[in-house]
Amino acid sequence: MIKTKWINRSSAAFEVVESQETLKLFSDDLKIHPIVAKILLGRGFRSPNECKKYLAPELSDSHDPLLLPDIKKALDRILKARNNQEKIILYGDYDADGTIGVSILYMFLQQIGCKVDYYIPNRLKTGYGLHLDPINELLEAGMQLLITVDNGISSIREIEALNDAGVDVIVTDHHECHGQLPKALAIVNAKRPDSQYPFKELCGAGVAFKLVQALILELGFEGKLDQLIECLSLATVADIVSLKDENRLFVKKGLEYLNKEPQNLGLKKLIEVSELDEIKAWHFGFVLGPKINAAGRLGEAHKIVSLLTSKDEIEAGRLAEFLSEENKKRQNLEKEILEKAMLQIEEKNLSDQDVILVAGDHWHSGVIGIVASRIQEKFYRPVIVIGIENGIGKGSCRSIEGFNIFEALSSCGDIFLSFGGHAQAAGLSIDQNNIALLNTRLTDYAMKVNLKSFLVAPVYYDLKLKSSDFSWDWFHELADIEPTGIGNPGINFLINGEKVTKFGRMGREKDHLWVDFQGIRGVGFGMGDFYELLAAADDYRELSFIVKPAINEFNGTRSLQLQIKDLKLNPLENSASARAIIEAIKNNEINDAGHLQKRIDGISLSEIAVSITELRTIYRFLKRFDGLWVAFDDFKSSDYSFFKIFFCIAVLIESDLLLTEEKADQIKMTFIQTSKKKDIQNAHLMIKLKKITS
Repeated sequence: MIKTKWINRSSAAFEVVESQETLKLFSDDLKIHPIVAKILLGRGFRSPNECKKYLAPELSDSHDPLLLPDIKKALDRILKARNNQEKIILYGDYDADGTIGVSILYMFLQQIGCKVDYYIPNRLKTGYGLHLDPINELLEAGMQLLITVDNGISSIREIEALNDAGVDVIVTDHHECHGQLPKALAIVNAKRPDSQYPFKELCGAGVAFKLVQALILELGFEGKLDQLIECLSLATVADIVSLKDENRLFVKKGLEYLNKEPQNLGLKKLIEVSELDEIKAWHFGFVLGPKINAAGRLGEAHKIVSLLTSKDEIEAGRLAEFLSEENKKRQNLEKEILEKAMLQIEEKNLSDQDVILVAGDHWHSGVIGIVASRIQEKFYRPVIVIGIENGIGKGSCRSIEGFNIFEALSSCGDIFLSFGGHAQAAGLSIDQNNIALLNTRLTDYAMKVNLKSFLVAPVYYDLKLKSSDFSWDWFHELADIEPTGIGNPGINFLINGEKVTKFGRMGREKDHLWVDFQGIRGVGFGMGDFYELLAAADDYRELSFIVKPAINEFNGTRSLQLQIKDLKLNPLENSASARAIIEAIKNNEINDAGHLQKRIDGISLSEIAVSITELRTIYRFLKRFDGLWVAFDDFKSSDYSFFKIFFCIAVLIESDLLLTEEKADQIKMTFIQTSKKKDIQNAHLMIKLKKITS
C-alpha cells in the first residue's frame, strides 16, 4: 500500500475571493451550480470570462503558431517545395504521437498539393530517431526535403549528413533540447531556449498541427480541420503530456467532434472495433491509444499512418481489426514480462529502493514502457525497465511527480549509447555491462536531490462536501470540466467525519470495498485491503475519504455513487489525537510543516489551517453551550473537525475570553464578558499555526 498525502487543490487566495456574492456572480453568469463555481474558483479562475474559455474553448483561443521558433523558415521552405514539386519526406516516430503527427502533416500537405511521402522507423530494427541507413535509402529514392515529426532535436550527426547531401531539414519536435542544436534549416520546438511560444508542453503531433495552422494562415486556407484535431486529441492523451492550455483545448474539441460524427475514417473504424459509444479522454489513454501504440511496439507502425490516412471503408476496417489483434499480442507479452519483473523486485527486495531498476534478457523492447508504468503505479517510485538483446539494453523510464527522470538520466549521460525524453517518461540505450553502474549513479543522484521526499503519492481534492451534497443537480455539469489528466487533475472531493452506516468487501476475490454513507454508496475498486482499517476504527466518523462522483448502471437502473480514491483514519477527527497535536504546537514540538505532516499522516495542511473567519464561526457555535456541560460528541453537529473546535477553544482561553472545566469526555465552557476588544487574530497560538501551515 503506497503512502499518500492529500492536497487541497484550491489556491491560497481562495478564501479571499470566496464569498456568496462571488459564487453568485459565477453561478449566474455561467449558469452553473454553486458547487461547480466553487471548483473553478478553487482552480484559480478569477473571472467568468476566464471560465468560459476553459469550459467551452474554441480553436480561436489557441496561440499564434507564428510565435514558434523558425516557423517562418519552415513555411517558406515547404511552400517552395510545393511550388517546385520537390519530394518531401516526413520522418516520424513509431509511437502514437509520432505516427499521428505524421498522419496530420501528411494529410494536410497532400491537400495543398505537395509531393509528400513518409517514413516510420521500425522500433525493433531501426530504433528511435534519425538513422543513416534509412536516410541513405531515402536519398536514393529522390528525397529533397526532410521534415521530422516528434524527433530530430538530438540528431546532430544525421542532420549534418543530410546537409552534406544537399537536403534541407525541418525539425518539428517537442522533446527537451540537449544543449547543442542540430544545424537544420529550421527547428520548430517550443522548448528551445530562445522560444517565445507561450506554451511549452505540446506533444509532437501538436507541433505538427501548429505547423499546419501556420500554413493555413500563410495560404488563407479555408478547409475543415475536424479530422486532424480528432487525431491530435488522441495523440495528446496517448503521449501523456500536460492537459493544460492548448493541449486541453485540442482534446476537448477532438472529443466533441468524435462524439458528434467522426470525420477521420480510420479513427471511426478503430472506435467501432473497440465497441465504444461515447468517447471520453480516458478511452484515448486506455482503449484507443494502446491499440495505436501496439503496432509500433511490435514493428508495424506504418500501419497506423495507413489507417489514419485511409479513405477506403474496407481497408480502414481491416487495418483497425489488425491493430486490435496486435494489441492482444502486446497484452500477452506485457503480462509475461510484468510477471518476470515483479518476481525480480520481490526476490531482490527492490520495492524499498528509491529508483526501481529491473532488467532481463529478451524482454520485448516494444512493451517495456507499459511494464514500467504498471510498476510505477504499484510502488509509486521512478522505474526503469531494460530489455537486453545481444549485449545492448534498451530501457523505458517512468517517473513520479517532482522527480524529473530526463534530468536524472542526464546526470548519467556519459554511460549511455543514447537517451532522450522528458520529465515523466524517457528512453535509453546502454551497454549491458553498464547497467549496474547506472543503478549506482541513479541511487547517488536520487540521494542528492532528496528523492525520498517525493515518494508520497499526492492525492488532490477540490472541495470538502457532505455525502448528502452529491446530487444529479450538478453532477452533469462536471462534464464541462473534463477532459482532465496530467497538469489538470480529475475532480475529487473530501468527505470528513461522517457516519458510515455499513461497509464490506465485494468481488470474486473480495478485492473491492463498498461503504454506505447516509443516502449514497461508495465503492473502492482494488481497495479490499482497506476493510481492516474500517473495522479497526473506534468511531467511523474518524474516517476521511477522497471520492469522485460517478454513475452506476445496474439492471437498467442508473444511480449516483462515489468512487473511493483513498481513505485514512483522520487524527483531526479524533478528540484525543487532535488535542495532542494542539499541545505539541503549544510546546514547540511541532514547529514546521514537515513535523506537522508526519503527525497528520498525509491529511492536507489546509484541513489544519484555521482562518479568522472560521474562528469567528466556531466562536458563535460554541456560545450556544455557554455554562453547560457538553459531551465532546456534541461538537459533531458542527461542520468543523475536533482539531479546529479545540484549537479555537485554546485561542479563546489564551485571549482571556473563555474559562473551561473538564471531566471524562465532557467540557464546560464559561464565556468571559469584556468591553475590551480582543485581537484573537494575533493570539500567539494563531500566529504559530499560520507560520506552520503557510
